[in-house]
Amino acid sequence: MRLLKQISYTFLFAAAVIATGCSVKTNMGSNNYTVSPNPLEVKGDSILITMNATVPAKSFNPKANVLFHPYLKTEKGDVQLKTITLGGEKVTENVDIKIDSKTGGKITYTEKIPYNPDLKRATLYPGFSVKVKGNYVVLPAVKGQTFADKVLAEGTITTALLVKSSEVATLDNTPYVASESSQSVNIYFPLDVDRFNINFKSGKEISNKKQLELLKKALKSNKNWTVKGLAINGYASPEGELERNSNLSQGRANSTFSYLKKELKKLGFTEVNDQNLSMGSTLAEDWEGLAKLVEASDLSDKNGIVAIIRNSSIADLEKESLIRRDYAKSWEKLKQNMLPKLRRSELIVKGQTPIKSDEQLLAYVQLDSLTDIELSHLAVITTDNAKKEAAYNAFVAKYPNDWRGYNGLAVLAINKGEYSNASTHLNKANELSPENATVLANLGVVAKNTGDVKRAEDYYKQAEAKGADMSYNKGIIAIKKGDYATAQKLFNQAGKKDFNYALAQLLNGDASGAKITIDNISQENMTWDLYYLRAIAGSRMSNVETVTTNLTRAIQLNADVRRMAKEDVEFIKYFGNPAFDGSIR
Repeated sequence: MRLLKQISYTFLFAAAVIATGCSVKTNMGSNNYTVSPNPLEVKGDSILITMNATVPAKSFNPKANVLFHPYLKTEKGDVQLKTITLGGEKVTENVDIKIDSKTGGKITYTEKIPYNPDLKRATLYPGFSVKVKGNYVVLPAVKGQTFADKVLAEGTITTALLVKSSEVATLDNTPYVASESSQSVNIYFPLDVDRFNINFKSGKEISNKKQLELLKKALKSNKNWTVKGLAINGYASPEGELERNSNLSQGRANSTFSYLKKELKKLGFTEVNDQNLSMGSTLAEDWEGLAKLVEASDLSDKNGIVAIIRNSSIADLEKESLIRRDYAKSWEKLKQNMLPKLRRSELIVKGQTPIKSDEQLLAYVQLDSLTDIELSHLAVITTDNAKKEAAYNAFVAKYPNDWRGYNGLAVLAINKGEYSNASTHLNKANELSPENATVLANLGVVAKNTGDVKRAEDYYKQAEAKGADMSYNKGIIAIKKGDYATAQKLFNQAGKKDFNYALAQLLNGDASGAKITIDNISQENMTWDLYYLRAIAGSRMSNVETVTTNLTRAIQLNADVRRMAKEDVEFIKYFGNPAFDGSIR
């Protein structure tokens, strides 16, 4: 087997070139060469080749000017790599590396080239030329061997290219729970009265009967709505003693609660019979309400009155006295036109619209009658992609100004690889809900899968700033960039121990950890590529049984694995091994 690890190579060659009476002899026979990595390896989108050589003492002619021109041999022809020049101490021309003929020296060569599939089975060869009379002459043979026979590295590991573009395209996280809402109105009371009177009126604006009719109309508008609680905020106008006003507020709240329960029962809300239905209430003298009414009035001295009302250093009883004394004429207007509006109870009926069970949703035909959260949930729970799309289309038709429907259609398009359609839907969602973390994250997924990695990273950064977890998606980009340590860290943060996580572990030098990750994946979730990756881990661990067992299973699930394994230099040390050959036969 050739070149299984980073093997040191010793080239034995010498050249004698005679021109115009001048002999230049170069003997590099004892030089030790290493190639790293060996085999070559794709990292990111490139192959980085590093060669190191030690030139022993007294092995390099002081007058030699040598051109090193390595190349890769592929089925479609040779790929010439970067050249460097080496010169002895008596060479007067500029060279890349000077070699002392007495003490020797060190040579370091690096070259980075973009990867393409032709390089998968490429072989790395050296090439040397010596400069004679201004021209480099290729050294074709040494001791009966051609330099073309000197293989430096064979094949290219392409395991990093197995990374899955399984970015997480996210839906909105609105929970599927009953939608809670409330309806409220104000009802009013005469001065010093705490009993509710449906017929009470005061001027054109105050009518308890009209207020209750408005509440009933609102409650009857949704037949599925159920009452879950009542809240009554009882207020008193701020004139008079605090204790009296507190008692009035409490009495008004209790009276209103009793009346409202009866009316709700008449409307068919039988849940009001539940003994657990209770009243939540707050009690207050409404000084702030008075201040707002005064501000909105045309009283000439309203600024002075408001200043007294909002002065926290003045006690409430003193505020009333000051206004009566300093603004007597306006006080009479307050009593007639404003204070009655403050003697009220705010009725709040709390309830919810029940949600359908998963079974009911899956059997539902009239999608246009479902609510927004029901349509979203149906799209999530159904395994029928056509029904998913129908649910989101119904969502968009019913709620055209809600970003969630367009985002849902975009996720479906992303999962089908239809990135143009996904982009159209996401642009609409972004228009309706700018700076939305979910939409930004999905725009990043589209950008990455259409080749714009930089833009994808920008979207991910924006989404993270809005609270989204982009660890997994960023981990995929890290693998694409060849930053395997960061990729492993990001996948770990995301909490997804899947194929990509195991791949990151393997590429980061932890073949054993990659195997353990795959071992812990449930049998029903094992796919051909997981078996194949575990075979590669086995090869790196020199465990032939792990290699053969997993290749056999991978081939059972995907016949193309047979060809892949034959060409994959991850298994080069097993080429010709009967157990390996038998597993892929």
